[in-house]
Amino acid sequence: MNNAAYFEQGISFTVYMEEFERAVAEKRTSGPDQSEFMVHYTLLNLHRMHRLTKHTGIIPSLQQKIQAWERNLRILIITEFWCGDAAQNIPVIEKALSPNKRIDIRYVFRDEHPELIERYLTNGGRSIPKMIVMDAGTGADLFTWGPRPAAAQAEITRMKEAAFSKDAMIEGIQRWYIADKTLSMQAELETLFS
Repeated sequence: MNNAAYFEQGISFTVYMEEFERAVAEKRTSGPDQSEFMVHYTLLNLHRMHRLTKHTGIIPSLQQKIQAWERNLRILIITEFWCGDAAQNIPVIEKALSPNKRIDIRYVFRDEHPELIERYLTNGGRSIPKMIVMDAGTGADLFTWGPRPAAAQAEITRMKEAAFSKDAMIEGIQRWYIADKTLSMQAELETLFS
């Protein structure tokens, strides 16, 4: 299946959030791993998504770039509810890009489409979120982004090299995101949409 077909199967941010809310209410998550750990992170991520959607201000230079953007785009975001990086970055992507009606964003779940994520591996891994930006007319990939800002990736690499435990890495990257206040993500969007 080509990316245009995945895009057509994708859901809007509104539907994505409705399904997210339903999953939390039903004490489950997306994907096959329904462990207590994953369900717990889904609840945390929903709170993060609401907080960031409500409180994130988009920097003026990024707002101007997106307002001036004239090319029709289709953006496909591969994600899952349990993913902490998705919870931190999707609200910023949505808030920055959705005001321009030339940019249409849809969401698909990684574990429902393993063949899709296999096309967009990060260092050999199925890391998410992954943003695929396509020309709306031709369907051609223009660029991809993900799974996290470069500075966050550097922090992950540092923690791995220092042999941090999984829990310590989760806490460490959360602290990084809090301190960064979405500025790295916004700067990367500004560069991508130049």
